[in-house]
Amino acid sequence: MTTLTRPPRKNKLNYRQILKAVRDLSPQEQQRLRDELTKSAGVSIVPPIGSVAALQRGQELAQAVRAELAGQISGSLEDAMQSLRGRSWSS
Repeated sequence: MTTLTRPPRKNKLNYRQILKAVRDLSPQEQQRLRDELTKSAGVSIVPPIGSVAALQRGQELAQAVRAELAGQISGSLEDAMQSLRGRSWSS
């Protein structure tokens, strides 16, 4: 009887873990990473817009989403998802 073995499962990194790893690189290594990624089609790294106006707009949008969700969510999660999406979210 032959026993099949699976290779160990690789842990997928989330966005925050990847961002932290990139920030830990030296500036030269970050530039090398950017250069390598630009060789791949459809991949680019763009720093976020850090202007005061952009940050303020982001805060306003986040507050609007919080207000909308606060008004929508009453009762069970199923009720909230149904009212937001117009159908059962779990089906």
